[in-house]
Amino acid sequence: MSLLHLSYIYLKRHLFTTVSTIFSLSIAIAAVTVLLKLEVLSHSRFDTLADQGNAIVGAKSGGIDILLGALNFEGDVPNYIPQNLYETLRARKDISFEDQSQFKDSFKVNHITPLLFFGMHPGGILVGTDESLLTLYPEATAPRLQSGTFPQNPGEVLVGADYAQKGNVQLGQSIFTHAEIYGSKIASSPFSLKVVGILKPTGKSWDKGLYTNLQTAQSAVAATPGYNSIWGPKVLSYFLMDIQDGGQESLASLINQRTVAQIAFTAKEKTKLANITGSNQTLQLLVVGILLLVSTLTVLAVFFTRIEGRTVELAILRALGRSRQELTGLLILEGLIMGVISVALAAVLELILNPVILSTAGSTLPEINASNWPWWMILLTGGLSLMAVMFASLPPVWKLYRQDVHTTLRNIH
Repeated sequence: MSLLHLSYIYLKRHLFTTVSTIFSLSIAIAAVTVLLKLEVLSHSRFDTLADQGNAIVGAKSGGIDILLGALNFEGDVPNYIPQNLYETLRARKDISFEDQSQFKDSFKVNHITPLLFFGMHPGGILVGTDESLLTLYPEATAPRLQSGTFPQNPGEVLVGADYAQKGNVQLGQSIFTHAEIYGSKIASSPFSLKVVGILKPTGKSWDKGLYTNLQTAQSAVAATPGYNSIWGPKVLSYFLMDIQDGGQESLASLINQRTVAQIAFTAKEKTKLANITGSNQTLQLLVVGILLLVSTLTVLAVFFTRIEGRTVELAILRALGRSRQELTGLLILEGLIMGVISVALAAVLELILNPVILSTAGSTLPEINASNWPWWMILLTGGLSLMAVMFASLPPVWKLYRQDVHTTLRNIH
C-alpha cells in the first residue's frame, strides 16, 4: 500500500480533526493574504501621489484628506470652496473678510492651479481646471500635452494617458458621461465631451483625469439636480499653490479660522501620512506574524496529538517492514496534503472576502488595479503556510525516530 493511500485512509478516518485543521488554516491564510494586500494597496498611494504644489486649499476636512483628494484623486466628490478666494490669491490682492479686516500677503505665489472635481467616469475622473495645469512643476511628473490642445470651448476635454490608453481614445472622439455633486447620489443628465487633447504619461494620478475648462465643469455642476450653493456655479474643489517661504503660517491661520476653506501644506501632510501608514504597517505585520504563529502551533498541536494516538500503529508499520524514512514521509505527506487543501480553500475565501473588505473601506483606499492588489499574494502566503506546516511536522518526526518498536509492541494489552 502506497504512502499516499495510507495518508488518505488516516485523514479520512479522523475526518473531524482533519476538516477542523484545514478550515482553521484556510481562514488564517486568507486573513494574512488580505492584510498583506491591504498593506500593498495603502503604500501604493505614495507611488501615484502627484508632486506638484507645496500648498493646497480645499474645504475643511483634514489635511490628509485634502492631500489625497487633490493630489491622488481619492475619495468621493469633495465639498466646495468659493472661487473668489482663488481669484484673489491669483491676482495677488489683499484678502478681505466680512468684518472689513484685511490680510496683506507677505509671501509670493509662484504658481496657482484650480481644480473642480465634478464626477467619476469609468476609468477616469472628471476635473475642471485651466491652462495653468500644463505649467505645473516639477516638469518630469507634471501634466504635459502629447497631442492636441487644452480645452478652450465648452464641451471639450483633455484626457490623461491612462484613460487614453485603456480606452484607445483618439482626438475628435466623443465621450458620454454625467456630472456628480458633493453630498448627492443623483447624477446629471448624460452629456458628451469632445476629446481635443491627450496628455503624456506621468506615472502619477494625473494620468486618470479627464480635464475640461472651468466653464464646462461649473455648468455641469450647476445643472446637476440637487445642487445649491450660496456661491452659485463659481466654486472649486481645491487649488494648488507653489508658495515661496515666508508668511505661510499667518495665511494658514487666517484661511483656516476665518473662511470655509482650509490650507494644507504638502510636505507636512505627506509626513503625517507616512507616519500613519508606517504605524499601520507595523501593526499589520504584527498581526500577520501572530496569525502565522498560531497556524503553526495549531498544526503542531494536531500533529503531536495525532502521533500520541498512532504510537502502536506506527510501531506495527515498522514491524511490517516500513523504514523510519518511509514513516517520516508518511507524516510529512499528511501535513502537506492538509496544507495544500488549506491553501486552495484560502484562495476561495480570499476571493469572497475581497469585495466585502473593499466595500467596507469605501473611498478611504486608492483605486484598485493589478499592481496594487497583486493576485499572486495568495501564492506567497500559501508558500509560507506550507513551510510552517512542514516545520510543525518536525517535532513529531523527531519523536518517531526515538520510538522503541519492541517496547511499544510488548506493552500492547
